[in-house]
Amino acid sequence: LVTDRFAKTVDDGGPCDSAARKYCNGTWKGIINHLDYIQGMGFDAVWISPITENIEQDTAYGQAYHGYWPQNLNNLNSHFGTPDDLKALSDALHKRGMYLMVDIVVNHIAATATPPSLTYTNYTPFDTQTDYHPFCWVKNYDNQTEVEQCSIGDTTVALVDLDTENQTVVNTYQTWIKNLVQTYSIDGLRLDTAKHVRQSFWPDFLKSAGVFAVAEILDPRANYTGAYTNYIDTVFNYPQWWYLKYAFANVTGDIPSLVQNVKDTQSMYKNGAMSTVSFSENHDNARLPSEIGDPMDVKSIITWTFANDGIPCLYYGQEAGYSGGNDPMNREALWFTSYSTSVSLYKYINTLNAVRKLAIADKNSKFLSTAANVVSSTNKHIALYKAPLLTAMTNAGNVSQTIDWTITGTGYKGGVQLVDLASGTCDVVTVANDGSVPIAFNNGAPKVYLPTTVLSSTGPCGSKAQPGGGPSSNSNNKSAAVQLQPAVLTSGVVAMVTGMMAWLVML
Repeated sequence: LVTDRFAKTVDDGGPCDSAARKYCNGTWKGIINHLDYIQGMGFDAVWISPITENIEQDTAYGQAYHGYWPQNLNNLNSHFGTPDDLKALSDALHKRGMYLMVDIVVNHIAATATPPSLTYTNYTPFDTQTDYHPFCWVKNYDNQTEVEQCSIGDTTVALVDLDTENQTVVNTYQTWIKNLVQTYSIDGLRLDTAKHVRQSFWPDFLKSAGVFAVAEILDPRANYTGAYTNYIDTVFNYPQWWYLKYAFANVTGDIPSLVQNVKDTQSMYKNGAMSTVSFSENHDNARLPSEIGDPMDVKSIITWTFANDGIPCLYYGQEAGYSGGNDPMNREALWFTSYSTSVSLYKYINTLNAVRKLAIADKNSKFLSTAANVVSSTNKHIALYKAPLLTAMTNAGNVSQTIDWTITGTGYKGGVQLVDLASGTCDVVTVANDGSVPIAFNNGAPKVYLPTTVLSSTGPCGSKAQPGGGPSSNSNNKSAAVQLQPAVLTSGVVAMVTGMMAWLVML
């Protein structure tokens, strides 16, 4: 979530014009006050906006309410609260058994002037020209040296590139991140603009941090993005995000290309899609409903992010059905919703988290280390199997007629009973002797199945729960187990990878 837009210290409502790009007074105390809202959806971790002091100027692009225009790494952004407030947020999360993830900006500082007019002494701790690369703009994104050593932004707000080849800069960053993590008991880091920093910078930096990290690699190429998983624990699965949108854009969506992307991800990332964070919206891109007109297609994309291998990540406001377009319209204030927990998507996301945790708890499966596999697909439908979970989606949209489809190759044993936990009616289907599963899409809604033996009597569709027996799938099922090998091996990393079932994004 966007800290400035999630919750104010006092719930007094008040205006917040996204188009104005100005501070709306969201705070860390406000987040603390609404942790019940977050945890009520089943989330285990919270990712907040960058916390360091930003430039204070009013620019043609507004103010630094988002946190991505750093000026002084040694101070916090006072708009969000005090050091004690941030410590209180960390403590409040940990008391609930939840994690705190902090966004950080390593690549650059922000300035309203460019070299040679830039006054370096305005920045801390990088206050001399030698801390920065010789000034140039990134013009050719196919030139990786230029991507890593030139600046992004423009003359209105320049994001001036730090020299992360300079050992003094490297040492300063390593000391800074170690202290930041320890001071505020941070559990994980989101690495902004990570592709603009040389890959070899990250392992030692993250070793100093000692916590789990996920990198923003904004690129549609699986091979390019996957390469970073050799240096960083996980990456946001941007390539798959693009293909998900193409697949469910409308009834002519491109599902075959999504199937191919799943294969590419498994082969081009260090641990396949388990080296990724699976998302459907964020602060940099237009919200799905602003681009995809059918709510069932939007629901299918959200469902995919919980059923696939990557760690699920939800952007605040998705649960409320927000539909803002490109930045800044996708950074709405959440207090306009009065934090309602009765809306359908809020309840649906709670169900998806509950389903995922049931799958993780199944003793006959290895959900966290078993790769998802596309077991059946057509030009309009796709079925993803990640034992013991079977998920089916269609891009037909919210149509009135029922669409019948038989899913083959699931690996389930014949006679196993499956419950659709996404339907709200707990419909049961029986696996055929050949392992196929006959399903019916109603109004284009996704289907999320678990065997009745995996259900809990106190969880979703608990009345359908049956005593557990042996495995519900055959030994030759197509989901292969993989050995997780985090890029940065610490006990904290392993705990985060296996323990963090889903995040709520706070950007």
